Amino acid sequence: MTVPSRTPSVPTPIRRDRLTWAAYLALAQFTFFLNIQGNIIPFLKDEFNLSYRVVTLHPAAVAAGLIVSGLIGERLTRKYGRLWSVMVGLAGMALGALAIILAPNPVVSILGCFVMGAVGCLILIVVPTLLADWHGANRSVAIGEANGVSYVASLTAAMAVGLFVAIGLGWRTALLFGVVLAGLLLLFMRGVPMPAAETPPAAVDGARGGRLPLAYWFYWLTIIAFVGVEQSVLVWATEFLTRVKGVPIASAAITAGAFSLGMLVGRLSSAFVLTRITAARALYLSAVLTVPAFFLFWGSPSLTFSVIGLFAVGLGCALQYPLTLTKAIVTAGPFGELATARASLASGLSILVIPWAIGALADHAGLWMAMSALPILTVAAAVFLFLGERVVRR
Repeated sequence: MTVPSRTPSVPTPIRRDRLTWAAYLALAQFTFFLNIQGNIIPFLKDEFNLSYRVVTLHPAAVAAGLIVSGLIGERLTRKYGRLWSVMVGLAGMALGALAIILAPNPVVSILGCFVMGAVGCLILIVVPTLLADWHGANRSVAIGEANGVSYVASLTAAMAVGLFVAIGLGWRTALLFGVVLAGLLLLFMRGVPMPAAETPPAAVDGARGGRLPLAYWFYWLTIIAFVGVEQSVLVWATEFLTRVKGVPIASAAITAGAFSLGMLVGRLSSAFVLTRITAARALYLSAVLTVPAFFLFWGSPSLTFSVIGLFAVGLGCALQYPLTLTKAIVTAGPFGELATARASLASGLSILVIPWAIGALADHAGLWMAMSALPILTVAAAVFLFLGERVVRR
């Protein structure tokens, strides 16, 4: 099977074949399990009587898994192939979710989160470069749409927790729902042909990291900052609505889906946006939107305006990760899967440190004050992006 070149060319209408949908759905399943944590954290906190700092060890465990996979996952994908990596990633996430469902104490649930991150990250390594190879000049649209579909899963996760709790089936049923979806997707993935990754010119593993150029590492820092904002909102929005805005916990889990809805609208509009402005300009504009939108969510005394602000934050964040990742992949040249592996490391570090830091600050100063740090990260991301763009233009 011929792999389309990663060399830029004139875009043609994107073809959404079975391989494309398999990639979209695999990333969606990863996102479902990753983002449902923000909705189940209030229940874990109450059930196990945990502090903010301790309950945040659940997303931190996922982040630790992403870091481990970001360091070694690219070697596994090269050795065993893309299809194997995606299917093992799906199975591993389902296993981790089952551990959380059956957990008698937080140690087991934290371990389940680590498994979900470490094994599920194989999907995160494979899917972006697979789509970049397969769709060529339409790579930004394909990766943006993949992340858009993934936010359908994110919104589904938020709604599932709220609805299952509201009808008395409990938050664990929402996770079990995700396990069933993962099983169905594994059946769909059987027999899907996936092209092999492009073989990089370097033969020695130790030399591979040095092939990533300086511009890549500025984009890498941009990913850390953007992911930190996105994940902190996902982890703490439900808790913020409950503790600060006084929304009942089941309703807050549903209301927090406004962020995911904004992300969904933004990512599904990627084709429309990218045919009119460049990716870099779209990223700068997203930062300009995110900062005031966050202050509307954070500071408005009206719940209605807060929810509108949360939706706008999601709209602003929507294209930040996929567009920055696409820039990083293009900059890396033939080292695309190494680039996505290291980008997963960046995501893992961000998820490990930033939401935890927000939680630790909340234990001392309150969640309202802790969340005010997030706009600073958005500004930092814009600065790193600017530096990366300058290096590329040289």
